[in-house]
Amino acid sequence: MENKALFLDYDGVLFDTLLEVYIVNRFIYSKKDFFEKVDKDEYNLYSKYKFLVYNIWMFYYYNPLIFEHKEDIVSSFQDALLKRDIKKEEKYCSDFLNIRSELIKNHYDFWKNLEKPFEFFAEIKKLYETKNINLIIASKKNKSSIVERFKANNFDFCDKYIFAREALDKYSSKGEFIEEYMKLNNIDKAIFVDDNPNNIKSCEKYDNIQTILALWGNSGINSKGLNQEEAIFEINNFFSK
Repeated sequence: MENKALFLDYDGVLFDTLLEVYIVNRFIYSKKDFFEKVDKDEYNLYSKYKFLVYNIWMFYYYNPLIFEHKEDIVSSFQDALLKRDIKKEEKYCSDFLNIRSELIKNHYDFWKNLEKPFEFFAEIKKLYETKNINLIIASKKNKSSIVERFKANNFDFCDKYIFAREALDKYSSKGEFIEEYMKLNNIDKAIFVDDNPNNIKSCEKYDNIQTILALWGNSGINSKGLNQEEAIFEINNFFSK
């Protein structure tokens, strides 16, 4: 019998985390209070191009384009990545994680309502609890935030199967991480769900990894993927074979 596993991204797949990311980044860049009213046009712009960002340091280059309402965002973002400043990226990452931690510590009830679970999360939780499938979280979010969020949503999930930014930064891509994990744990086939096309593309060369681009997240403009119901159907089908 084949040993199978399900790998899931967190942001934009299990939870809609965009509002939290937006508010924290708005505080960093524009010094606007967490509780200040959200500018809908700006937030929609943030959402529209969020697919460009698949690693936390990238927000350092993304934020100015959105909060200054720049034009040609895609090309401007790509140009910015050609002139990286590692020290400033590191400071940004530290600021982001510290501010998010302060937000959780000092305004827990407010923070708790910033991230909303998708229906996909409820279906995955049910599948995990009833069929005990191999489930692994592969996310560039920091691990403590994921653990806290699962706890807040009554998901009793062992954190040794959560591979977050701290672990994934050692790999060139999520595809590389998944393939290595499969080899080390004797997994024959895997199915991987992510809302970022770059992460999906990193698995293309591995024949034993089936991928699903989550259209309910920030998957980008004119992307081709599956909705939540279709994705659950494919996952159930994958484990039933």
